Amino acid sequence: MTLSAVLFDLDGTLLDRTTSLQLFLKSQHARLIAPVSTCPLAAYQTLFLTFDQNGLVWKDVVYQKLITHFQLEGVTATELLQDYLSSFASSSVLFPQTLELLQRLSHKYRLGLITNGRSDLQRSVIAHHQLETFFDPILISEEVGLAKPDPALFLRPVKDWGLTPEQVLFIGDHPLHDIKGAEAVGMTAVLKSNRPVVNSPSSYTVNDWSELEPLLIQLNLERRSRL
Repeated sequence: MTLSAVLFDLDGTLLDRTTSLQLFLKSQHARLIAPVSTCPLAAYQTLFLTFDQNGLVWKDVVYQKLITHFQLEGVTATELLQDYLSSFASSSVLFPQTLELLQRLSHKYRLGLITNGRSDLQRSVIAHHQLETFFDPILISEEVGLAKPDPALFLRPVKDWGLTPEQVLFIGDHPLHDIKGAEAVGMTAVLKSNRPVVNSPSSYTVNDWSELEPLLIQLNLERRSRL
């Protein structure tokens, strides 16, 4: 059975989260930190990323730790958090060639987006990059009350499309939430990584978007040969 649809994760897959955070934190530091503190930009960025743990720790906790660590005065964790929620999207960047890839794929496949996270933040990023142009459905964990790797979240778009899991490819960067979660319901999963991977959790890995379309062709050829 050939592939008819592709599901994408957002953060770390389409969105270059690390670069986006560094750009945002540079802006935030200049606007809100530098006027009230001698805290260096590099240290502010490094400690934020450390405390953030790749998004596993919510930002109110991260900002409170930063204020305590740098003994910041004149700004509160609440102010920094609200700035993050309102300004992060405008600093966010997608990985190179992402929009071009989605444009090409949209002519051949049904495309969907599944992401964990807060609705307000994820929606602002999606809108900033006009990703709603390509994806239907867009499923955000806070909105649907489910989070990856819950099988029900992976299966929702499959049922909506009237497909089987074997007809859907999932692409994500998290070994458990994305790869194992997708494979557990019968999807083929592709790990999106920005560096060489040793002992990949998936049989398929792409480091650059130029590798994805040849992989899709290969997978469909293999499936047709088995018919």
